[in-house]
Amino acid sequence: EAAEAAAEAADSYRPDRPTRAAVAGERAHALLARCEGARLVGPHHTGAVAALTARERQIATLAAGAMPNRDIATHLSLSVRTVENHLHRVYAKLGITGRAELPSRLSTVDSQAGSASPGKLRQG
Repeated sequence: EAAEAAAEAADSYRPDRPTRAAVAGERAHALLARCEGARLVGPHHTGAVAALTARERQIATLAAGAMPNRDIATHLSLSVRTVENHLHRVYAKLGITGRAELPSRLSTVDSQAGSASPGKLRQG
């Protein structure tokens, strides 16, 4: 029931409060991990990856691979300032403070997204 509540909280925060949505989504996944066989099914979208736009995800992935902002900007035909702005939003949405945390945070989010189907809690 707690995982269900956290999943519903994540949905209610999105899209106006993406950081809170990500935190609530992580809480739902953490609670699910404590209950063997439990999973979410239905319309919930609790993963932090869902909070990232496609462009934010693309830039975050490149940054996590140690590509400098200038190289990311050149590669994607963007300004360096635009890359910096996207990364700032990514950090806020993922609840991290900087680039050094990106690789582990993105891999954690990816594994969480694959470990639970979105929606209501069901023992199974």
